[in-house]
Amino acid sequence: MKQPEELILRFKERGYKMTPQRRAILEALAGSLAHPSAEEIYEVVRQHMPDTSLATVYNTLRELVAMEEVFELVVDCEVRRYDISGCNHAHLVCLGCGKIRDARGDLWVEPLSEQVNGFLPVRSAVTILGYCQECRSLVPEPTGAQVTSGPE
Repeated sequence: MKQPEELILRFKERGYKMTPQRRAILEALAGSLAHPSAEEIYEVVRQHMPDTSLATVYNTLRELVAMEEVFELVVDCEVRRYDISGCNHAHLVCLGCGKIRDARGDLWVEPLSEQVNGFLPVRSAVTILGYCQECRSLVPEPTGAQVTSGPE
């Protein structure tokens, strides 16, 4: 997990001005393990800096994503979540409660990239939808595994 100081340094190295609002946004993001949305980060920052705007949060997150310091996770059409973890991993998304958990991602990426001759992966995004242990009891067991691929 990246520390706020590391992100602040990277911001400054790229010529961005480090304002108190940006610093608070970076600290709120680094202090969360829950893949927060921009709105959730905004609520945390607003507690200490009520004059911070939601636009400032969105702009800072957009800059971090462009710098490849933060990964933007799109779970559904309406909400984007942000992941500060610096390691390669997959996301396990519970369809019941909406919680997002991390899982080692290199288990899938390395074997897949080896199958494609000459392909050099730079970044991967693996999202697995299902039910967490707490929500599994609410869902009937599937009769057979269904594997779907993307659009053809």
